Amino acid sequence: MKRENYNYDYYEEEMEDDTLDIQDLIFTIFRRWKVIILTMIPVIILGFIFANTRPTIYEAQTNLIISGNNPGISLDKSDIDLNQKLTTTYLELAKSKSILKNIIKKFDLKDDEKALAASISILPIKDTEIITLSYKNQDPQMAAVITNEIAKQFITRVTEVMKVRNITVIDKAQIPEKPLPKKRALILLASGMAGLILGIGIAFIIEFMFAKLRKPTDMEKILNVPMLGMIPEFTHIAEESGKGEKHA
Repeated sequence: MKRENYNYDYYEEEMEDDTLDIQDLIFTIFRRWKVIILTMIPVIILGFIFANTRPTIYEAQTNLIISGNNPGISLDKSDIDLNQKLTTTYLELAKSKSILKNIIKKFDLKDDEKALAASISILPIKDTEIITLSYKNQDPQMAAVITNEIAKQFITRVTEVMKVRNITVIDKAQIPEKPLPKKRALILLASGMAGLILGIGIAFIIEFMFAKLRKPTDMEKILNVPMLGMIPEFTHIAEESGKGEKHA
């Protein structure tokens, strides 16, 4: 007999694609919503704790400019291009071990060289000879003082290594009035997304580990025989029939 005689139009659709489709994904998410929620809750709580226990950080910054050896002489384009190329070399010198050790020793910092280097940011301003040097610290006054000291030792180090003194401080670091934003909303959003992804992942793992037969194709794969039809559930009809017999 032909399969269409059984009037199961969906059966043909199931046979066309044995892979996990969008409906399966949505069904799994709704089926395991409790698992997803229970996974998200602790992740969001951890994100909330992290967001509210982050220390208050202040950032001070100073600007330096790379100029020619003779300030009275105007620079042409080739000189400017050369100074811009030197910026890359100077950026490496700014975080040299000698400078980091001197800063740690002078201010009796608890940070090691690696932690101190992570707190220092030295960035060139595009298409200019200006370098922005910044330092982060929980104490705003210390942030400004250490930033200026790093700039001072940086200039000294460049003079020793390059045998030229062509870096000048444009603006000294001032005590920052406001701390850096803690980005609590962003952290909570990230923790929520991480919890959702983790929860969905766990839901799919559980679903595949404890999979049940839901499609005619699942039965055919196990038994390796074609299915001729499906028997409807007569529970409702049997209950109605039983009620009718009682009333009779």
